[in-house]
Amino acid sequence: MKDDALFCVGQKAFIEKDGKVLVLNDPMEGLDFPGGKIQEGEAKNGDASSLTHSLQREVLEETGLKIEVFRPFSVWYYEFPKNHRNYPRVVYLVGFKCKYVSGELKLSDEHNDFRWVDKDSYKKVDDGSVFFDVLEKYFE
Repeated sequence: MKDDALFCVGQKAFIEKDGKVLVLNDPMEGLDFPGGKIQEGEAKNGDASSLTHSLQREVLEETGLKIEVFRPFSVWYYEFPKNHRNYPRVVYLVGFKCKYVSGELKLSDEHNDFRWVDKDSYKKVDDGSVFFDVLEKYFE
């Protein structure tokens, strides 16, 4: 991201496997989902397939999982906290419904824990964040 950028755009994967969705824990920020900022050059001429590949790449890097990406279901924004390297920028995020395809879950150093949640158990991860609000929307 360029130093003078006020905001960036990112994607988050809501990966479903056996009726449950993968949630991650970011040790600095709490509840999170695999994904990340769209890198310069990844959104070629507005080609949606290049964005799909970008999200698949991020998920593979962060979790070791291969996924199939379906449709977006939510758009929200997140303000980086003061202790974050991207402060004071804002990231606009697009949440995609995804399906687990293959791989063994292995977290990168960006996250320190994970959990698979379903409609009956997702409220246990409520940390009051906008990420939980989007998870709640997913299960509506």
